[in-house]
Amino acid sequence: MTQKLYDQLINSPRGMSTAAMRDVLLPLILGQETDGILYWIGKDLARQFPVATPGDLSLLTHQLGLGDLRLTSSHNTTMTWELSGPVIAERLALQKEATSFTLEAGFLAKQVEFQTSKVTEATILEKKKDTVVILTESQAVTEEGEVELVTFIQPQAAATPAAAQPAPTLKAAKSPRAQRRAEKLAAKEAKKAAKRAAKEAKRQAKAK
Repeated sequence: MTQKLYDQLINSPRGMSTAAMRDVLLPLILGQETDGILYWIGKDLARQFPVATPGDLSLLTHQLGLGDLRLTSSHNTTMTWELSGPVIAERLALQKEATSFTLEAGFLAKQVEFQTSKVTEATILEKKKDTVVILTESQAVTEEGEVELVTFIQPQAAATPAAAQPAPTLKAAKSPRAQRRAEKLAAKEAKKAAKRAAKEAKRQAKAK
């Protein structure tokens, strides 16, 4: 810890222990995952203290020592918030652009989600000298259980398209040579059958 950092923390409006925990120890422990983890911690914090209105949210944010919150604009699905005050100015002076405010963003996103009943996420838009601008964006929740499934109509056999019907089996045409050979074989078989019939007739005549 440098002398400058010590001087800033000892004079922090949050108190040295709280300031050191938030801006020194947590980044050391979490490393590159600091922003992501603090965002979800902020959401969990909001679950412990859900409030009903933007006014109540501003009051709670101040009571938790997160800064002075003000709603600056509101549209159909978006809200723009400003977080300011001595705490914000002190934190920005400590680490400037590297200062993490994702805990506040996650906290704000979940509180707006409670109030609008819509899935909400928050983004840090800008960090000024003593102010942080945060945008919340909400979208309607999709209830998968209420989705109406499509019912398919089974086609009747008579209405089956020609493309779906089995193709007729085609017999290969015989060559002239093969056809003559087949005719000869058929003639031989006919002669053999005639001879057998004649022999059978003679045998029956002798037997009488």
